[in-house]
Amino acid sequence: MIVTLAGHVDHGKTSLVHALTGVDTDSLAEEKRRGLTIDIGFAYADIEAQRIGFVDVPGHHRFIHNMVAGVAAHQLALVAVAADDGVMPQTREHLAILKLLGVTEGILAITKIDRVDVQRTTEVADAAAALCAAFGITLRAIVRTSTISGEGVDTLREQIAEAARHREAIAAGGEFRLAVDRAFVVKGSGVVVTGTVHSGVVGKGTEVAIAPAGTTARVRSLRVSDQEVDHAQAGDRCAVNLGGIAVSDITRGDWLVAPAALAPTHHVQLRLAVLDDFPRALKHWLPVHAYHAASHAEGHVALLDAAPIAPGCEGFVELVLNTPLHPKHGDRLVLRDHALQRTIGGGTVIDTAFVARGRRAPERVARLAIAQRADAITALAGLLDLGDVDLTAFKRARNLTAAEYQRVIDAVAPHQVQRGGTLIALHPTRWSAALDTLAAQIAAYHKTAPHSPGLKVDQIRRMQLVPKQWLDAALAQLIASSRIRESAGHFFAPTHRPQLPPDDAALLKRIETLISSDGQPPSSGDMAKTLGI
Repeated sequence: MIVTLAGHVDHGKTSLVHALTGVDTDSLAEEKRRGLTIDIGFAYADIEAQRIGFVDVPGHHRFIHNMVAGVAAHQLALVAVAADDGVMPQTREHLAILKLLGVTEGILAITKIDRVDVQRTTEVADAAAALCAAFGITLRAIVRTSTISGEGVDTLREQIAEAARHREAIAAGGEFRLAVDRAFVVKGSGVVVTGTVHSGVVGKGTEVAIAPAGTTARVRSLRVSDQEVDHAQAGDRCAVNLGGIAVSDITRGDWLVAPAALAPTHHVQLRLAVLDDFPRALKHWLPVHAYHAASHAEGHVALLDAAPIAPGCEGFVELVLNTPLHPKHGDRLVLRDHALQRTIGGGTVIDTAFVARGRRAPERVARLAIAQRADAITALAGLLDLGDVDLTAFKRARNLTAAEYQRVIDAVAPHQVQRGGTLIALHPTRWSAALDTLAAQIAAYHKTAPHSPGLKVDQIRRMQLVPKQWLDAALAQLIASSRIRESAGHFFAPTHRPQLPPDDAALLKRIETLISSDGQPPSSGDMAKTLGI
């Protein structure tokens, strides 16, 4: 289990980790000189036979971006609030970020109780617990601690071990993805990166891609919670020894991913929730800083609904980024307004597609409302009710493995066609109806033009019998199933034989009589005189 610290600067987060593990996570010289945490730090300890990892994060508002880098949705929060200060600005902001990133369970540690009386400690504990509840954090325990006297540290250790025993295993679905928060060289081993595995499984010898660059490397060895392992999976804090790259090829904010999952993007659609205490409504094209795991990019917010999003409200937006991120459906993003030094809000990623036109079209917003469904089967079924679905993009955006993707396809059973090198899904009922309509109209045409060899594709397209993007595939399937035939560019029913109109047929018989007699056939002029036409 991974425990992430949260709390205002100088509220004792690093001291708590040291008391629990014996490790000083402030490793930078500047951190030691200034007496505050600047970068995320890590420590591990065996607590009652449970291997526990601790992520210590900065409390100062200037280093909120580092705090975001240390948090993942499946972690347990350890919220530190000093008994003398009580709830402070970064206490609130850290709790808001935990909520935005999907952290829902925690332990509240009231620190520095040796500095105040019991009544003050109780007041702070009550206020902090109420704040945790307001931000959706379910507290497993409230523990009063002093790292000076040691009071409460054993109790806190017991509560963390109890949480680990009852922690549900994290599903290791999806293609492998690890958010890189450190990269360095170990003498004798080479390049090592560390980070949190967000999805999937990785093993020794696996080939991985580095996003967004797209270069590849091979996994030489793995350590999870500072222990050598053969495999790492979603939820693990992991160190990966990589072969085939230099340390300059990878840095914090990059991702290690399965090659099939590689899909960096400058466009991210999400359902954005603006925090209650943000001082103004979110307007279209506001410049923002976007944080995704250890990644960061600047960009603008494009509102997809018409009105600005008021504090405490939600809406569909698209992030248009200056540099690419690598999110997948269901990931959490945090947005900050650096001019105000405030967290705006955050949201859950829906899609990562680029749309050249109609960004704010009602039909696109309707598709996003369906696509935000967590279950891939119901999402695909709902999207097919609204139109065609690019299956290649759907699989990539949802980070589905080949087996997961096949289960979705088997459950929904869409009709699939290749279009320009892309696999497209069509609603099976609408597709079947379109084939019936097309075959019936071709047959009906023969009744109005029995002499014609059939319809050319341009004629069929102008009739608008099926969506134009379906036409080639529909004609091909009707031919393959022998419902129509094609000859010399004409499409016709299998039983159709071109027939002249009666007057033309009678004239043809008369002409045949003239040209079938022995001797020299008459000229066309003589035939015209003989036939009187």
